[in-house]
Amino acid sequence: MSTKKNSSDGERQQFWQMALDAHQESDLSIAAFCKKEGISEAAYYYWRRKLTGSVSKLEEKSAPNFLEVVVPSPETTAFELVFTSGITLRINPGMDNQMLKQLLSALKQAGLC
Repeated sequence: MSTKKNSSDGERQQFWQMALDAHQESDLSIAAFCKKEGISEAAYYYWRRKLTGSVSKLEEKSAPNFLEVVVPSPETTAFELVFTSGITLRINPGMDNQMLKQLLSALKQAGLC
């Protein structure tokens, strides 16, 4: 595919519509497709916007989306006790000492530790 210098607007639109369709059917990135076909990436984007009124998904987003990632700090790391019975007790920081004593006492009375 190569563009014609003195073609009418209708012919140019037809050419670029064919180019856009051909790219959609290919497994190529826009850059690779344009290089293979000998067309300008800037022209490709211009005609895509002109003919379809669409922009890429990256261009569509007006504001970035963020996902909160919580990374545990050393103070918030859980402590685990693994008993010979196979029971695992995870103790989170800040757990009340009295509650921990009662829990361990109940496990001992049940014969689990």
